[in-house]
Amino acid sequence: MKTIKKRFTLALGLALLLQAAAPFISGVFLFDPLVDKTDIGKTMLNLAQHPFNAQLSIFLDIVAVMGVIWLGVLFYTLLQKNNKTWAMTGLGFYVLEAVMLLVGKTFSYALIRTSDLYLITSEISLLSTGQVLLQVEKFISSMAMIPFGVGAFLFYYLLVKSKALPTWISIWGLVSMFLVLFGIPLIAYGVKIPFAIVFPYVQFEFFIGGYVLIKGLREKALNDI
Repeated sequence: MKTIKKRFTLALGLALLLQAAAPFISGVFLFDPLVDKTDIGKTMLNLAQHPFNAQLSIFLDIVAVMGVIWLGVLFYTLLQKNNKTWAMTGLGFYVLEAVMLLVGKTFSYALIRTSDLYLITSEISLLSTGQVLLQVEKFISSMAMIPFGVGAFLFYYLLVKSKALPTWISIWGLVSMFLVLFGIPLIAYGVKIPFAIVFPYVQFEFFIGGYVLIKGLREKALNDI
């Protein structure tokens, strides 16, 4: 039984870190540096000339999608005894988020292929296509934060009730998650939101993953697993 509990805690910690680290690396270090916000032509040339970075970015985002589903299943397993309906609903919203993100990545892939054509042909009409693909991908990714936010609220509320982690950690997640839930979708509609608004949740995702790996979960919360 102790071995199972240790494996569960390890899996939860790894899932938390995976779904935090993969999109962070993908965006900050791979895809975003290739995007010129004022020149779609330059963006498309960058994507076509740096295919490894562009493709690796999509791969990491798909890994993150799998991490979201994995995390949702683990949260459900841990928290269903507190409220099975809420835990199942939270899992459903995480799956919806994952599906939306995966759909968004198909537009990213289409943008890369369109960029390759633009590099070869210099066809001006491809610029409009590329702009639409880029904007649609950003919009879908931003809207995916809505089901994520609802699911995260349910899970972190149940974490508070379960006392699997110190209460202050779960409350940190609840509060910072609301900033992401409302902030990122507003960005999709052109509202300028400073990064400082979402930064507390970025910190939280890495912190909670590291905490679970190092400190583990409270024994009482693992008794029914």
